[in-house]
Formats: sequence, structure tokens, C-alpha cells
Amino acid sequence: MGSEGENKERVRAFFEALSAGDAERLRELMLPDVRWVVPEGAAMLGGTHAGAEDVIAKMAAAVGQTFRPGSNRAQIRLMLAEDEAVMAETRITATHTDGRRYENRYVFVFEFRDGRIAELREHVDTVVAARFFGV
Repeated sequence: MGSEGENKERVRAFFEALSAGDAERLRELMLPDVRWVVPEGAAMLGGTHAGAEDVIAKMAAAVGQTFRPGSNRAQIRLMLAEDEAVMAETRITATHTDGRRYENRYVFVFEFRDGRIAELREHVDTVVAARFFGV
């Protein structure tokens, strides 16, 4: 399997680790200087976040404090890879701590360097997110 296939496997591992709340596995998948770019209109996390520890902490807080444990799921609909980049179209579902069901479609663009995630750009329907989160 070439780097494109290996990177697609790393993307699958990323979503599995995120759903499981596995910070150690996320740390293994990301470079220490990783960047996570979130649309400005995406609830509280809009902007650019840098550094694996900050990115993992914010991802964990967003999932762990907002949704019921174990309810966050990312279904990958399509993955395309070219050179050191992978694009993943996903459907994310989860149950809020108050019982409301969250569902939104995302596109994530992963840039890899040395076999690890160097940058993650998230694209999401910000209207759906804002309505759900009340922002």
C-alpha cells in the first residue's frame, strides 16, 4: 500500500480515536505542531488551533462536554487521496447531553507530513451547527 492508501487508513484511525476519546492514539496520529482549521461560524471552536495538545484538548472538550459518552459517530461516505492529502466526506451523529440528536455533514481535508497529520481543515454546515448549539 502506498502513502495514499496508508494515509486513508490513518484518517479512519483518526475518526475511530476521536469517537473513542482516545487522546493517546490521536497524539500518535498528529504531528506536535499540527494545525486544526475550523470555520469561523462553527460554534465556539471557529478559528485556527495549533499544537497537538491544544487541538486534542479542544476536540475532547467539544465531544466530551457536549455529547453523551460513546454517542459520537463519524460515518465516512467518501475518501479521496492524492499525494500527501486525504479528503473525507463524513456524516457525524451524536446525542447531546440533553438528549437532542445531532447530525451534520462535514468535509475534512487532512494534510500529512512524515506519515502524520500536519493540518486538518474542517468544513461543516455552520447553519446546522449554529442552530443546534444555539449560537
